[in-house]
Amino acid sequence: MSSTSALGPLRLSGLSSGIDTDAVVKAMLTTEQTRVDKQKQTTTKLEWKANALREINTLIKNFRSSYLSVLNPSSNMLSASAYNIYTTTLLTPTSAVSISAGSSAVAGKVTINSITQLAASAKVSSTDVFTGESLNTGTRLEDLELATPLLFDSDGNISFSINGKDFTFSKDTTLSEMMNTINSSEAGVKMTYSSLTKGFAITAKATGSSSRVEIQNISGNAFAEEDAAFGIAAQEPVYGQDAILTIEGRQVVKSSNTFTIDGITYTLNDESSAPISFNVQRDVESAVNKITSFIDAYNSLITTLQNKLEEKVYRDYLPLTDVQKESMKDKEIELWEEKAKSGLIRNDAAISSLLSSLRGAFYTAVESAGVSAAEIGLTTGSYGDGGKITVDKDKLRKALENNPDMVTNLFTAISKSEDKAQANRESGLIVRISNALLNYTSSVTDNTLASLEKRISDSKDAEDTLLDRLAVRQEALYARFTAMESALASLSSQSSWLTSLLSFPTSK
Repeated sequence: MSSTSALGPLRLSGLSSGIDTDAVVKAMLTTEQTRVDKQKQTTTKLEWKANALREINTLIKNFRSSYLSVLNPSSNMLSASAYNIYTTTLLTPTSAVSISAGSSAVAGKVTINSITQLAASAKVSSTDVFTGESLNTGTRLEDLELATPLLFDSDGNISFSINGKDFTFSKDTTLSEMMNTINSSEAGVKMTYSSLTKGFAITAKATGSSSRVEIQNISGNAFAEEDAAFGIAAQEPVYGQDAILTIEGRQVVKSSNTFTIDGITYTLNDESSAPISFNVQRDVESAVNKITSFIDAYNSLITTLQNKLEEKVYRDYLPLTDVQKESMKDKEIELWEEKAKSGLIRNDAAISSLLSSLRGAFYTAVESAGVSAAEIGLTTGSYGDGGKITVDKDKLRKALENNPDMVTNLFTAISKSEDKAQANRESGLIVRISNALLNYTSSVTDNTLASLEKRISDSKDAEDTLLDRLAVRQEALYARFTAMESALASLSSQSSWLTSLLSFPTSK
């Protein structure tokens, strides 16, 4: 008869029989435990494979983010600016203007004949309106120490509009709260305080003749026409001014001091009546270095992928069971699992297909490019090395010097064809690479990893089923041994009783 407690069945382990019940039960459950361990190993290998594919995905995504993304314009190889790099040199020493050239610039000399005026924002300001020693913007409006005290309407508010945007503030509003509200509003202005002038300024955020500041007072005297507390009276609109300059004899009017004309970006810093000349030159060496850096990173990616395809499989190294780990040191476990994880994606079909697509991107001619990859110094290696690219810098440099537009088109041409095969033939080399990498990561995420996650889930369910069976079998065995121990204990008790009777002296 078995006994039970609040913690579960009471197990009598060898008290009467002298048998090591735990050891016997464990031995009898060897087959079931082996099934559980094998299923756990299956789950672990599936999880390892999924993680290995995620690492490849991350590696490719990081590569695309670094070299094939508009979010990283300085190294985006899909942009024409990566191949059309220009530098500018001021021939007239001056600080009145800063010059830079983009990919659409044209090499040559340019002269700024004069800078008549700079663009400016509309602005209104005041002086000596604060009478205290140091202004604390956390002060309530009612408590501000102003030369002309703030007057509030019957509701205890001041109201006004700036550029048609109405504002209302109470006595308890702090100065910083008022200014922040104005500055973040659609009025398009910024209100500031100067400790130097002890006055306020309201400045349009935009520059140019269309920028304006128009203030109308509604209630109170914050911006009243007379005795305005902030020293700025309501008035007709105040406008900013445009930048005016002459380039190559033609007058140019711009609303900002920074603007771009014909691929050249001008930043005006000061007026100048003297002519300012500068040269625009193509920077071939920078383009060569940028292309070479991309190819180096690309080759590194190819090497990693190829190594994964060829990674050795150690079939004798299976995932360790919990029992096996208990007898091993951490370093031993690490080295074991390193070999156990090796070769999980060996000969992976998707990676093989990707490498094939990448090789094809370079040796397939780009229609209408007018030049081939080999002609500009780019050649693919053998099939065995995954198709890494070799760069002949001299050829590449000459191609960029003599046919920059052809080189740019070879790399960045975009097809408008809806036919995939035709689109690929018309697409530039870098566009093809980008598409191949994107297609791979999308497919692995949407298909391969999704399938693996389903298999992992199913494997874990199988684990749970086997563990439940093991638990049931274990409890059944312990119940038998407990019953046996109880029976033996009972027999022992009876034997002792009989012995005691037989040994009791009889009367004569």
